Order: sequence, then C-alpha cells, then structure tokens
Amino acid sequence: MNKRIYLSPPHIDGLEKKYFEEAFDSNWIAPTGPSVDAFENDISNYLGIGKACALSSGTAALHLALRVLDIGPDDKVICPSMTFAASANAILYQGATPIFIDIDPKYWVTSIDDLEYSFKKFSPKALIAVDLYGQSCQYMEIISLCEKYNVALVEDAAEALGSTYNNKKCGTFGEISILSFNGNKIITTSGGGMFLSQNETFIKKAKFLSSQAREPFNHYEHKKLGYNYRLSNLLAALGRGQLENINKFVKKKTKYI
Repeated sequence: MNKRIYLSPPHIDGLEKKYFEEAFDSNWIAPTGPSVDAFENDISNYLGIGKACALSSGTAALHLALRVLDIGPDDKVICPSMTFAASANAILYQGATPIFIDIDPKYWVTSIDDLEYSFKKFSPKALIAVDLYGQSCQYMEIISLCEKYNVALVEDAAEALGSTYNNKKCGTFGEISILSFNGNKIITTSGGGMFLSQNETFIKKAKFLSSQAREPFNHYEHKKLGYNYRLSNLLAALGRGQLENINKFVKKKTKYI
C-alpha cells in the first residue's frame, strides 16, 4: 500500500516533440507567438467556447478572473472549503474577503444546500465554483442561484478538462472559467493555465492585463497595473500536442471509475 497514486501523471507520446521542435526551429522562443494563438484556438474549439487567453498558470487565470470582474477590498467572494489554496489566494490578491462554505459530502464540490444561505447572508460579488478532481459542480442549480442573487460565477475547472455536465464540457459554465496545465493535470504544458469566456471584452481585458497592461503604442506606456502572466510559445507548443490526446487520456482515466 506504499505505492503513490498520482492525481494525473504526465504522459508524452511524440506529438509534443513535433510541435515543440517546430516552435523552437521557428525561433519563437519568447513569450507569445504562433503556438500560443494556435493553442488558444485549439482549446476554444475543443470546449466549444468563444475565446481563450493562455497564461503562465491556473492561479494567474483565477487572479485575472477576479480582476476582470472588478473584485476589490470591499467585496466578498464565496469559495468551497475543500479546494487547492490557489482558489482562495486569488481572492486575497484582490484584497477581497473569502467566505468558505461546505462541500457536498457525496460529490466533494460546492454544497447547493449552503449556497443560497450564503448568498443571502453575505451578499457576495462572486462565487468560485471548483470542479474538484474532475467532478463537476451542479451547474443548473448554481447558475440559477447566481442569476437570482446577481453573483458572478467563476468556474475553477483547473482539474476538470475533459469532464462533462449535462453533455456540456467543464470550463464552459462560468462567466469566466479557468483551466490549469500544471504537471499533475490531465494535459500539461509543464506549467500553464487558460482564461476562458464567451465574453470577448473579458478576453481582451485579460490579454491586456496579462501582458503588463502595455498600451498599444510603439513606446512603453502603462496606465494600469498589469502582470507578466502570458504563456511561453514553447510551452504552448507542448500543450497543442497534449490536447490532441485528450480523448485518449479521458478514456483511460474514466476506465477505473
């Protein structure tokens, strides 16, 4: 019983090397580039979602989600009590107050029974719903409650790429959703993440803020606080190769459920 059980051990089968070498040989080794654009399009097409912004981590995507939603020091954000620290840390990055709620003991995700009570009591500005270990939240009920109480929904699907709920892929339920491509995720770019939304304005703002909020001039000019959050072109190339095997990875993972 001492054998380690990995969350999702990385697997490379050759496509990654092909895409990586193409990016390397093109001399696009700086952040951003054709592989980043292609990876964003690949993810968008796979999920059937409007737009995507490739970032250096899922944590960066969570932070930008709250920044784009204008979460600040006077706001409260609901977060499940069982999740990785990044879900809560992103709230603190914005100076907001995390409100932790219980999880459903059967599914290990946000408890619907506690959610409406928390909305009434705390009047939060946003909810971070976490699809823990690939298990989706109950989004029909969650979306209905978020609309009723005017709460923005951020879907933390860091661990749920390839999972579905009501025949719709995880990563498509939030006003903003996020993915992680850390080494322990179902596909990996070594380190990386993705900001997702049907709202093109949100995507444009995320790309702007993640590129140091540099204004569109030939000289360096910055009017807002930005971040160095964009994904490397080389790592995006790895992600493209990994994504081509996502259905095989999902099939293998669900075999033992």
